[in-house]
Formats: sequence, C-alpha cells, structure tokens
Amino acid sequence: MYKLKIKMRKYLLKGPTKSLYNILSVLRVKYYSDLSDKEFLIRNMKSNTGLKVDLDNPIMLCEKILWIKYRYRNPLMKTCTDKIEVRKYVSQKGYENLLPEIIGVYNKFDDINFTILPDNIFLKSTHVSGINQIINKNSTNINKVKKIFDKAQKINYYTKSREWNYDGLKPRLIVEPVLDMTKYIDYKFFVINGKVEFFAVIKEINDKNGNQSLKSKFNLYNTDLKPLDVDVKRPKFDDTNFTFTPKIEDLFSISENLASPFPYCRIDFLVSDNEILFGEITFFPTGGNMVMYPLEKEIYYGNKLDLNKIEEEFIVGG
Repeated sequence: MYKLKIKMRKYLLKGPTKSLYNILSVLRVKYYSDLSDKEFLIRNMKSNTGLKVDLDNPIMLCEKILWIKYRYRNPLMKTCTDKIEVRKYVSQKGYENLLPEIIGVYNKFDDINFTILPDNIFLKSTHVSGINQIINKNSTNINKVKKIFDKAQKINYYTKSREWNYDGLKPRLIVEPVLDMTKYIDYKFFVINGKVEFFAVIKEINDKNGNQSLKSKFNLYNTDLKPLDVDVKRPKFDDTNFTFTPKIEDLFSISENLASPFPYCRIDFLVSDNEILFGEITFFPTGGNMVMYPLEKEIYYGNKLDLNKIEEEFIVGG
C-alpha cells in the first residue's frame, strides 16, 4: 500500500491534480487529528515507508529521530525553525556574513507594496515548510499567489507534521532577491551529537516557481567525500565529473558549530564558486521519515545518536 501511495503522490503533485492532492492532505490531517504525537509518528512512518518503528526502544536512526520529534523540547528549536529568528541565531554564532539578503519582512501579503520592489522577487512564509514562490511582476498572477499565502497564514504546521518546533510560530513573509540557481549547489549536512556524519548534495532542487522540484537529484556522501553506500529511495545524479566545493571543510566546521546545542539536525547551505549562503536548520528531514537501506545502515548511524546525552530538562512525556 505504501508503494502505491508514493506512486499516487508523485502523480497527483503534477499539474492540475495538485489541488486534489492538497485536499486529500487536509483530510488526512483531520483523520489523524485524534492520535497522540507518538501514535501519529508510528502510523505516518508505516504509511510513507512501510516500516514499523519502535519508539519505546529506538535503535535505528529514523526511530531515534522520531523519538526526538515527540519527546525533545528545546526552546531554541523554535528560534531556529522560524526563518526570521534563525538569522539572529546564525549571527550570534558569528556567521552573519553567510546570511542571504532580505528585501523586506511583512506580517501579511496585503502589506507588500509590489510597486517599489524589483521586478523579480522570491517570497516565502516564515512559519511553515514549503510555501515559496518566485514572483515576476510582469507575468505572475498576483491574486493567485495572494490566495496561497493568505491560506498559509492560517496554518499551524504542527498539526500537519507533529513537529513541535513549528507550533505557535508567528506567521510572516520574507521577500528576497531571486538567485540564479544554475550557479548554486545545495549542500545539506546531517549532524549527530555535534559531528557531521554524512551530507547530501542536491541538484535541480527548485522548479521554475521556486518550489521544491519533483525532479531533484539527491546524492549522499560520507565525510571522506565518498558516496554513502545507502539507498534512501530518491533519484541520484551522475557524479562522475562532480567536484566538491573547496570550502567543504569549512562547511563541516560551520555545520557542527550551528548544530552544537542539538542532538540531531541538518544544516543547509547554497554554495557557488565564490559564495556560501546559509539556508536553514532542519530538525526532521522528510518529516523524520527518511530511511536508509539496508536497515543495517540505520542501526549503524542510530548507534551514533546517543539519546542519553540529551538534557533531562528538554525531555517530556513517555
């Protein structure tokens, strides 16, 4: 069933059927609304991957990430999830020079005066995941975009994903310049107990509207810059002629510094030939549902994530 679901998701997310997919997603959230966070995470993992997880005695990396998802409550996570507030954290860590330019911050869509903005801008919501849009004043249907962002203003992303760090975030909008994504490579560093254990390089990450592309290519590497011998069920690109940024060691160091307060997270950057831009801090990649096959790899990396090192003050429930 989960394999059929994945195929249907890819089909429905294309073109005019995307609206139907969004409606089904809303119905799914309502169907699961009475479940506890723990029950939701178990069922959601089963539905998305077919894998039955044990959150009472987590061993695999994915199990431990889900355990963190429903029991770890470090307030700093909220700061680092909000796309405005995280900039303050990055600056405090000494990396203000890596922050991308911001044209403006607004409380709602109607506050934006497009007449004084550049012809091309990148607009994103600060309190949810995946609500982004490139706007061209000469071709974009502004009223259609307004409906998207007005609707997003009402979303509490926690109810959809059960990611506590999104709960109660203030809805705002950021306007940024449009980047030429042909010049940037997306690097994502997975940090476990303060150490980068592996990282991803992603190509073709965005579509023409600035949203995550269904055609993106996702390669994983260890810190020796060798391909990670795992399958996460995502397409890969041919890296025969690929050259890593000469700043890779710096990125390891920066990622570990930014991730140091947390047991697990992913630190993202956009990297060009002459520039590094901070992207975001993600605590639960793919909602915590990314699974490495064979599962022995999940156990291997799960052993590196020591839940006993988490401060008791940040652990809730059971």
